[in-house]
Parts: sequence; C-alpha cells; structure tokens
Amino acid sequence: MLGISTCWWDTSFIRADEIVSEILDLGFQGVELEYRISNSLYQEMRPYLNKELRVLSIHNFFPKPEDRAHGRGSGDLFLLSSPDKDERSRAVTYTIRTIEHANDLEAQAVVLHLGHVDMENTMERFRQLHRNGEIHQDEGRAFLDEQKTLRETKRGKNLDAVLFSLERLNREAVRLGVYLGIENRYHFHEIPNFEEIGIILREFEGGRVRYWHDVGHAAVQEQLGISRHKDLLDAYSGKMIGIHFHDAKGLDDHFSPGQGEIDYGEITPFLKQNLIEVLEIHPKVEREDLSEGIQFIKKAIMDNTAASAP
Repeated sequence: MLGISTCWWDTSFIRADEIVSEILDLGFQGVELEYRISNSLYQEMRPYLNKELRVLSIHNFFPKPEDRAHGRGSGDLFLLSSPDKDERSRAVTYTIRTIEHANDLEAQAVVLHLGHVDMENTMERFRQLHRNGEIHQDEGRAFLDEQKTLRETKRGKNLDAVLFSLERLNREAVRLGVYLGIENRYHFHEIPNFEEIGIILREFEGGRVRYWHDVGHAAVQEQLGISRHKDLLDAYSGKMIGIHFHDAKGLDDHFSPGQGEIDYGEITPFLKQNLIEVLEIHPKVEREDLSEGIQFIKKAIMDNTAASAP
C-alpha cells in the first residue's frame, strides 16, 4: 500500500478533518504521521486513524512535544548521538513515546534520525563546489577526502552514543512489536553514513532495527560524490523496512516524483512485497504536481510488479 506523509500539509493552519479528507481525495488509504503534528492535532486526527486511514509508519519525534508546541517539530529535536547523558536520555524517552504511539496505532515502523558527528556542517561549501562544477574535480575530491578523514577521527563518541541509544530502543521495539527504520541522511556529518548503516544493522541483527531508504537524500549524496545511490540499495535492501519517495533537482529534494532528476528505473527493482512505501513531499509542491507524482509512482510500482512476475 502506498501512503503519504503528513509533511505535505502546513499543520499550523489546517484542521485534522481537512487533512484526512484531502488524503482520501488524493486516493490514499495509508499515511505516515510525522514530527510536525502537535498533540492537539493528533488527538483531532485520532478518530479517523485505522478507520478511514491506515497508519503505515510514524516519523520520530511524534507528536511534537508540548514544550515545543509553538516551535517547529524536527526529527533532530533531540539527539540520539549526543555524548551528553541528559540530552541522549531525552532523545530516548521521546523516541520510546513515539514507539508506544506506533504500537497503539498498529503502525509497522518508526523512522529515526540518529543525529550527527560533532563536527562543522560544511554543506554550504559542498553546495559551492557543486554550483561551480568543481565537486568532481581535484578541488572537490580533495575537500571530500579531507572531510571524510575528519569525520572518521571525530565520530567515535557519537557513534557509540547512537549504539547505546539504540540498545534501549531496540528492547522497547521488540517488546512492542515495532520496527525501527534508520534513515540515510542528507548532510555529510549526519549519522549514519554508508559504512555506519552496516555497523548498526550488524549490531542489532535479530532485533527490530532495519534500514529506511530516502531516495532524495541518496540522490543528493551521489551528486556530491559521497556515496552511490545504487550502492546503498545493493548493500541494504535486504534489511530495508521502508522507503520515502520524492524527487531531487541538483541538491534540492522533496519534489514530486517524476519532476526531478532521480532515475526511478534504478530504484524500482529493489521494491519488494511488504515494503512500507511513503510519498514524502514538502508543502512547496503544488497539488497538481503532487497528483502527477502519485500517478508516476503508481505506474513505476506497477511496472516493477509486472517485470518481476514469474
């Protein structure tokens, strides 16, 4: 079942019944609830969930904490990667709350941002090199090698914190029967990178930790020469629990599928039965463009199903 993330709606200016009605009008029966949803809006939506709409997944941290009710929600509101015990404890506590909501709503998975390595976010420099056509030239390759070396030297305490956090979260996920989808990220300093996905999946082999693939993030990192999109799918599709569909133009993502530069022919062979499939489109996309993207994805899924049929 193809679902849509609530991130397409500006939840500051819309009622719950309007969101539900529009989701159904767009032809969806499934939804991913995400971190911009306040508790009050969630309570308004609750009567519709798993009656008119099936909750496929929930994006951490959900719902938006009450003390942040007037601020922006974020998947990085608290850092599971923090070496600070109090910060990490808050991240774990709020993630457990999300897992509990997933269990209550019979959602199959919670999507997690795992935090970052404590180093400067040099995305603006990456953008500059990409904009100038230098990202794959000597200067760009030298900068990437320098950043990789720096990240390797600094990641230890943050990766240890992630593994420590996930140990507790995995126990809760096992107890409640919910999968944890660790999402590949957009920024270079964010966790996990290609190698770290493998480290984490091996560490929790036999548990409830799985890989969640975001096509736009993967496309951007390929544009920057960090890792190849297909390499992620080749390596980790066997452990993949879900996927975020959208499109990317250069280093900008979350466009409607089919309206950017992502080669979906490279992705669809990795779509498998029981994979959670979610359109994650930002409010910048017009409804007409979203409707076209829905048809694009549905055709891609159907074509893949036909191609893989015996």
